Amino acid sequence: MTETPHLNQKFEQLEKAKQIPQNSVPKIQRVAHYLRDRKHFAKHYSPRLVSIGPIHHGAKNLQLGEKYKLMWAAKYLKRKKQDARALYETIASNIKRLKELFAEDVIEAFPDDEKLSWMLLVDGCALLQILEKGKLDYPEEMNVKVDQLVLLWQDVLLLENQIPYEVLKLLSGPKNDANLLNSMKEFLRCHHLSPDKPKQGAGKQDTAKEKTKDEDSKSTEGHNLQGESTAEITLEEDTPQGEQSEHRVEIIQEPIHLLDQLRRSVLKEPQKRHLDDQNTSEKFDIITYRNIQELRTVGIKLMTNKSHILTDISFSYHWLHLCAELKLPQITVDDTIAPTFLNLIAYEMCPDFKNNFEICSFVAFMDSLIDHPDDVKELRSSGVLLNVLGSDEEVAKLFNTISTDLVPDTEIYSHVRGQIEKHYRNKCRTWLTLGYHTYFSNPWAIIAFHAAVLAIVLTFIQAWFAIHPARDG
Repeated sequence: MTETPHLNQKFEQLEKAKQIPQNSVPKIQRVAHYLRDRKHFAKHYSPRLVSIGPIHHGAKNLQLGEKYKLMWAAKYLKRKKQDARALYETIASNIKRLKELFAEDVIEAFPDDEKLSWMLLVDGCALLQILEKGKLDYPEEMNVKVDQLVLLWQDVLLLENQIPYEVLKLLSGPKNDANLLNSMKEFLRCHHLSPDKPKQGAGKQDTAKEKTKDEDSKSTEGHNLQGESTAEITLEEDTPQGEQSEHRVEIIQEPIHLLDQLRRSVLKEPQKRHLDDQNTSEKFDIITYRNIQELRTVGIKLMTNKSHILTDISFSYHWLHLCAELKLPQITVDDTIAPTFLNLIAYEMCPDFKNNFEICSFVAFMDSLIDHPDDVKELRSSGVLLNVLGSDEEVAKLFNTISTDLVPDTEIYSHVRGQIEKHYRNKCRTWLTLGYHTYFSNPWAIIAFHAAVLAIVLTFIQAWFAIHPARDG
């Protein structure tokens, strides 16, 4: 066989392909085409007001956002007393390593490093201003109307609108990791999925305190542009007077970007496999229950989990196994629920992001419980779903739609599914729990039950005396 130069080149490409190293962290990239191409879904992946990063930079429908970003970047630089030229030089001197945090097709429109460095400077400073001052209660801090601020909140949490955390670290200054991470957490605390809700009564006093927050916090940093970033934060522990104080160094794993931080906050700790539950409970290859209505018919009661963490789902018994409860985290369903879940799902399905598909698994689990509007009604009645989207039918359709084409990790909730299935198939236990919920689930049911028992007793006594009348003397 005669090998041509073209064929030799192909063999060389094949040989080099096996030497391509795996990414240590997921890169900034586009939503996979098989997700974006789904009907009615594409709009949830694109920004409507502001582009952050290179993917949607320069889009015609986002020109107003370009003006806003310049204004916000200027406000940030003035507020922090930072020199724009010095920060630009910092980005430019690290641009070679920063480019490795983006997929190649994402920055191919930026062949000039100067253009890319300028975009990262403006977008990064604008995002830092958004994180610290983009509060819905005070839109005047950003010089925009509240409706635009709502759009901005949605835009900065899109997968294709992310900027690496490493860029934000360079722009926020040395020894400022703790403040940067705290500003991201505070920003996300107002998100409807956040388990850490803002304290009631927080107002302009809290906003004023933020002005001195940067000077009060101190930290030491350690990072690697090529790998997973960490921050060493020194905390001074309270000790009795006269005793030497100790310092505790806490290693904090830093996020990849803002969307990654949102995912971490709603999951909190990595999902454990509940090996004890899996080993002690039966495993079922086929799940026979279909939705919440069927679970209700066998006496399973829905409860709200106080933690609000998506992976915190449990099934348990109370009152001598007479009361079966399925605990679910509370979720607010509004106009932002679809883009939030879809972008979190798209992030988990990025080919270079190693994870256990916790968000995909949660959405698939909720979809398995919701088939009809009546299922949504039960979730509302139990306080699990706070529906501000519209009708129950819309919510049911939403979960059935966003769960399309998901590949969840079946092991994450297998212990819960197994316990529910075991209860569902146990007819004796089903009758007991159903009787408990029918006659003892609320005060009126208990009163009605006792009234019925009393009526039966009185009827029996009346019949007894009718058959055996009392005799005088």
